[in-house]
Amino acid sequence: MKLLSYLLGLGLLVTLVSFLGTRPKADPINYATLKAAFKNPPITARPKVYWWWLNGYVDTVRLKEELKSIKNAGLGGVDIFEIGLPPASDLNQVIPAGPAFMSDASVKTIHMAIKEAGKLGLEVGLNLASSWNAGGTWVTPKHAAKTIYFSKTTHQGASQQTVNLPFPAITPDRQGNKRPIVYGPDGKPAYYQEIAIIALPAGQQSQLDTTKIVNVSAFFDPKTEQLNWKAPAGDWDIYRYICSNSGEQLIRPTPNSVGPIIDHFDSTATRMHVMYFINKLKPLIGDFSKSPLKNLYLASYEAKEFTWTPTLPATFRKLHGYDLYKFLPAIFNKGWYQPEMAKSFLFDFDKTLSELMINNHYRKSKEICNSYGLQIISESGGPGHLHHIPVETLKALGALDVPRGEFWYNRTFFMENDKDSLVDMIYLVKEIAAASHIYKRGIVEEESFTSYWDWQEGPSDLKPLADRSFCEGLNRLVIHGFTHNPSNMGYPGIAYFAGTHYNDRNGWWPKSKPFNDYLGRISHILQKTDFVADVLHYYGDNIPNLIPPKNTRYVVGPGYDYEVINTEVLLRDLTVENGQWVLPGVGRYGVLHLGREGRIPAEVRAKLAKLMAKGARLVEPTASPLETLQSLKISPDFSYPDQKADQRHTPIDYIHYQRSDLDFYLIRNTTNQWVSKPCQFRQQGKTPEIWNPVSGEVTPITGYSQAGGRTSMTVTLPPYGAYFVVFSKTATSPTKNVANVDGINLGNTKPVMTLTGSWQLTFPKGWGAPESATLPRLISWTKSDQKGIKFFSGIATYQKTFQYKPESNTSKNQPVYLDLGSVAKIGEVWLNNKPMGIIWTSPYRVDITNALKPGANSLKIDVANTWSNRLTGDAITGQKFTKTNITKANKNLVPWGELPLIESGLLGPVTIQTSR
Repeated sequence: MKLLSYLLGLGLLVTLVSFLGTRPKADPINYATLKAAFKNPPITARPKVYWWWLNGYVDTVRLKEELKSIKNAGLGGVDIFEIGLPPASDLNQVIPAGPAFMSDASVKTIHMAIKEAGKLGLEVGLNLASSWNAGGTWVTPKHAAKTIYFSKTTHQGASQQTVNLPFPAITPDRQGNKRPIVYGPDGKPAYYQEIAIIALPAGQQSQLDTTKIVNVSAFFDPKTEQLNWKAPAGDWDIYRYICSNSGEQLIRPTPNSVGPIIDHFDSTATRMHVMYFINKLKPLIGDFSKSPLKNLYLASYEAKEFTWTPTLPATFRKLHGYDLYKFLPAIFNKGWYQPEMAKSFLFDFDKTLSELMINNHYRKSKEICNSYGLQIISESGGPGHLHHIPVETLKALGALDVPRGEFWYNRTFFMENDKDSLVDMIYLVKEIAAASHIYKRGIVEEESFTSYWDWQEGPSDLKPLADRSFCEGLNRLVIHGFTHNPSNMGYPGIAYFAGTHYNDRNGWWPKSKPFNDYLGRISHILQKTDFVADVLHYYGDNIPNLIPPKNTRYVVGPGYDYEVINTEVLLRDLTVENGQWVLPGVGRYGVLHLGREGRIPAEVRAKLAKLMAKGARLVEPTASPLETLQSLKISPDFSYPDQKADQRHTPIDYIHYQRSDLDFYLIRNTTNQWVSKPCQFRQQGKTPEIWNPVSGEVTPITGYSQAGGRTSMTVTLPPYGAYFVVFSKTATSPTKNVANVDGINLGNTKPVMTLTGSWQLTFPKGWGAPESATLPRLISWTKSDQKGIKFFSGIATYQKTFQYKPESNTSKNQPVYLDLGSVAKIGEVWLNNKPMGIIWTSPYRVDITNALKPGANSLKIDVANTWSNRLTGDAITGQKFTKTNITKANKNLVPWGELPLIESGLLGPVTIQTSR
């Protein structure tokens, strides 16, 4: 009881204040405003990018150019992120070292970038370190990360009273290296504190009786380092424990910014660190609340050394009601104790660290930032199983203004046994979404598209990953990442070794805005509406208690979704109304399911028992929430024949959001084939529409039926396609002919003409390709006999003149499309010198109704591919068209010359089509 009372009470005022108004709903949110913003999403919904400043080396002219490029591409902002590189990522040392991070020169450049971004209406965030974790050159030993050291002395009881206890040796770090810590003139660490002197019967290394473990700290004089204790008869092992710096350094700082990380469990260290940034920036920026600088960012906690902090023993006693001193040996040797005793202690120890970090680092950072008009963002709950995570994840994420997670792709190192598994350990979306929902934060940010696949992808490759994340709860992307490129760096330029290289040096960048519009449209709808689920899943009490991807390790059943709740929110907010479990301002649920992930405290059981008396249904860990839903006659929210819950094994995935009388179902095709299914939605008395995020168009659906509380219709989706099915009581007028809207009748067209014969292809000068070439038929550039075409990367232009004769049975107003078949990676079309638009995802099709004419027609198509082929070509031929620091692809492992070429160009078949 003491523990839970403390958890609820500590920082309660800060917590309650932070809940009030954290989700901006001042602007009217209704059908009309959502529809308008869906067409042109606001800055706050558009993707941001990590703006990598490699080695701290920047070019201010290029900074301005890049910001304009970011704005023109439809992005919403940047997180300035200075970082260094592993040696393998810059073997030829092409990137010089810039000034130390947060030095006067560094701050001047940061301020300039913030000011220029503000002129463009872009939002700015700043990472609180050169790389990560939190720390820097300004961190003194007092505030640096700490660990525990001990010395051991064997003492014969009753033979003497005074014994010298040696100062503990500073052991090497986990890699066996000498720790980079500061030492004083006496050879001891500049910072250290005594923890305790513990005596136990000598040699006893199993089934320790804690009554025979003695805390003899009161008999020790740290000045003389002598213990004056009259020990009982027998031999005693005496342990002297001290706290001192661990020497843990920033993970990947720039060359002039190497420094220690802070003690993340100490509020004074957090205050020092955050205020260092504020005090450096405020003289230049002034009032932060009126500045483009909107947030400070704490990257994921990835410290590896064992952690200690001076306030830990007192906090432990306050939380758990007993001292930890007799259990200090268990930290290093849990096998010395009875298994259940050791397990219980280590659980309490982890809980203490969790509370210290949440309150002293995350909540303290939020408190400081908010007082200066800034927000704090962090990956406080991760990243996944890759690192030691010393916090209860939902609670840590809820302590922020904006919780952030991350998702990788094609990272095979952490997959499950089945080869095509999507349950990789660093797909942190459902977890972040749950935290944002139950703590009413409104925004679910994700570090997006992290990978090791250098310049090998286009927007069509990234789209399915974004769609999957949207269907787990993502509502704003932070794309990893946009590497700053000084003007002398060439093409494709320098890049951080991880992440999708998403900047203005990318060959398809000039045509990327429609993809960014797409991401912004979906994000806006999900930001302004509320997640709908049938099951509330309590995941128990545990550290770190990670939440796996949706419908993988935890599944309710096909067509049902679930929310996840933790102990803090359950005890504070959960109630029952009309037989439903209710989180006020969050959601209503038919069933509460107790999970197996953690302990279920007695206080939780007591509250649930009271609430169940009001008629709500509780499902124990051994029972099925699906069976209970069925017994309550709660039908699936979205269903179709042969549907499976797990998105790895079912063709259509979904998520449901709601606002007032509007219901938004985002549905996505998980396959690379067309899918058409008879689907049912748990909706009645509302008009369905398609809101297509590719085009921004809204179109009513006419072919549907309603009965028994459900709406039935056939859903057709192109390969990896996605759109909203929206139910409202507000009828809409079609923005264009129904048959003309992408996403409704895309599969219901017929070709009336195929463009056969040769194509004229032109290339830009200076990239190894001929100025022009004639293709007898459409092929991938990689199939060409000419090396200049085979290895070409960039934008090439196809041109063709064709004769068109309308079919006699084609109605006057019937829409006509140009279908390009397949394009790798992005195309842009002009017909008779009229722009028809950019096409970046299947179906590669544009409406040419108003541009096509009988007789001769002139067609021009730009196609952009990735940089990968030119880099491979340079490696094979010895040519030097490209310049980059990345000498090997895929995490510095695969030489460019060994990387397979990627299909490129207009692949066809190119046809003219009409609706059936």
